[in-house]
Amino acid sequence: MNAQDFRFFADSAATMLDASGSLIREIGTKPFDTEIKGDGSPVTTVDEAVEDCIREIIAKAHPDHGILGEEREDTNADAELAWTIDPIDGTLPFLAGFPVFGTLLGLLHNGVPVLGAIDIPLTRERWIGWDNAPTTRNGSQVRTRPCAELSQAMMSTSNPDFYNEQDRPYLERMREATKLNVYGGSCMAYAQIATGRIDIGFDVAFDIHDYLPLVPVIEGAGGIVTDWQGNRLTKSSGDRLVACGDKRLHEQAIEIFSS
Repeated sequence: MNAQDFRFFADSAATMLDASGSLIREIGTKPFDTEIKGDGSPVTTVDEAVEDCIREIIAKAHPDHGILGEEREDTNADAELAWTIDPIDGTLPFLAGFPVFGTLLGLLHNGVPVLGAIDIPLTRERWIGWDNAPTTRNGSQVRTRPCAELSQAMMSTSNPDFYNEQDRPYLERMREATKLNVYGGSCMAYAQIATGRIDIGFDVAFDIHDYLPLVPVIEGAGGIVTDWQGNRLTKSSGDRLVACGDKRLHEQAIEIFSS
């Protein structure tokens, strides 16, 4: 794809997020139903309505594209171009009324993320990035900040409760290795890596809808996102990721995660 293609798809993503953001602000403050899914995570009727809204736009604008949504069945999942949708990333903060939840959109080319967007509807902030282009926040370019040592880094993870007995030692080692720790930021925390406010973020028990849209956003700002072994993330990756604003931090983190 060329630059013109990416701008076209970025405009399309903006249309989707304008619609989903308006819908969240409209119905998210009204009574809604909540269920617990088989994996123990909550889903609300707002999640489902937002995904349906985005799916409808994709189906009309890009009928040949695949759709990989978190709350509905996949459509044409093996298409060359496919969208990933996380309608509300951070459902727990959404339920609690914390404005760090957001909508994540990713565009995959043969299973590899090439465009991503993070939209925070209550703060009206939007980060978007795509291959070989600088990431922007509300239209202005953003960059990660330099941080050469974990001992000087601010670390983020979504929720320590997500870590089981096998994974918890890695969380503890990263807590000990870093200078400052922050929790519960959901996709906002990863957006702030791109903005240069947080240095490293990592998580477990994530799926492709949670992390593939983050890759172009953070990498377009100068950072790096991989799995815990340092491999690039695709739609076939596992459930763990690490994102760093400085590639020197990434090397140190991989040493911990691969040990």
